[in-house]
Amino acid sequence: MQNAILLITLITCLALPSWLYAKEKLPSLALAKHFTNEMNAPYYWVSEKLDGIRCYWSGKQLLTRNGNIIHAPDWFTKSFPSQALDGELWIGRESYQELMRTVMDHKPDHSLWQKVSYRVFDLPSSNLPFEQRQKSLVKLLPTAKNSHIKLVDQKKMGSLDKINRLLKDKIAAGAEGLMLRTPESPYTIGRSQHLLKLKLRQDTEARVVAYQQGRGKYSNMMGAIWVEMENGQLFKIGTGFSDAERRSPPLIGSDITFSYQGFTEKGLPRFASFERERKPE
Repeated sequence: MQNAILLITLITCLALPSWLYAKEKLPSLALAKHFTNEMNAPYYWVSEKLDGIRCYWSGKQLLTRNGNIIHAPDWFTKSFPSQALDGELWIGRESYQELMRTVMDHKPDHSLWQKVSYRVFDLPSSNLPFEQRQKSLVKLLPTAKNSHIKLVDQKKMGSLDKINRLLKDKIAAGAEGLMLRTPESPYTIGRSQHLLKLKLRQDTEARVVAYQQGRGKYSNMMGAIWVEMENGQLFKIGTGFSDAERRSPPLIGSDITFSYQGFTEKGLPRFASFERERKPE
């Protein structure tokens, strides 16, 4: 009887869905809050917000923040440090779609991977404050002797005006925004005031041409609106609406203002969000 119970238990364990095991492998990462344009520290360490794929190096393999294995060529991670690293896979500014096609392929294209670098910004397993962790990385990364792993450049900035000027310069050059870190901060899992993101969004107008039915909690409301820009481009906007606006969306044929952050390679606004309905003047 005891052997039968052990056998049943073993079979049950083998039959468990793979996602139960995958959950144990999810990297516990620091996540950014939005910067509110207030200096809550005497200064910040500021870096460019890279338009890449957040990536955790476990010491043995690369993982996405959702725990999916990234199938990088062996030469790409050769001599990477044995310590866990937090960083971003990156090709360059405005190259996110190319990066996705390269990195998410289960059979890596070696020629495409030559363009990719792993930009490291933190040591998640260290108990040292941020500035000390950066000094550790400065010593650690050169030992890899691998041109595909690089430390993200950090600038010490104590002026809100200078931070905003840097943001505008970076955006004009095609960057996504800035990341701000407090100097004495520990590596904090989840969102905290120790890690902040700063972006510069633009806004423009479009005309509502259709609705898309909502699902889930929005099943009896509007889920998204399809709009047409002045150049004829059609796309949908599904964020930025209050529940009241979802119950009574802007009329078809009306004009709206939406915010966005740059354009995709197809010329569509990125991260489009509804702002308000434009009233006839």
